[in-house]
Amino acid sequence: MSGYAPVAIELSRYNQWQNEKLYGLLAGLAPAEVTRPRGLFFGSILATLDHILMVDKHLFAYIEGAPPPAAFDPKRRVETEFENLRAARIGMDARLRMTCEEAEPAWFDEIIVMPSGRELPRSFWWAQLFNHATHHRSQVTSALTLVGIDYGNTDMPYNPLTQFTAP
Repeated sequence: MSGYAPVAIELSRYNQWQNEKLYGLLAGLAPAEVTRPRGLFFGSILATLDHILMVDKHLFAYIEGAPPPAAFDPKRRVETEFENLRAARIGMDARLRMTCEEAEPAWFDEIIVMPSGRELPRSFWWAQLFNHATHHRSQVTSALTLVGIDYGNTDMPYNPLTQFTAP
């Protein structure tokens, strides 16, 4: 499965692109719009984005071979202010991307043993991290669509950060 390295790089760049786009759009809204309960699983847009960051930190600890920073609680908050969350998101995206870009392909094949004893390759946890973020970002973009805000394109071929050059 060593072929996962280019995929991980692409997903890390896609993740960064989509987060930059989403946070940039949200920065133009009134703070009350970002924190207003919208019926999302985590309530507000801010809480949903915070959940993504919390899970990213949790999974990234496993990926790096360290215990997570705290026991897993899906509703645990990391940042409660938009600008702090945005700064933390930028930092996390940079770490994710740098790790993917600098890793040797075989590193993605290494097995990680979970506390439950389950053994899965590191590439599986990368896929979970990016899939989880995409899932919850789509909840946020759906909430924006419902109030008339067009989020724009999410298709990977249009990612300006892609590693693949156009012919």
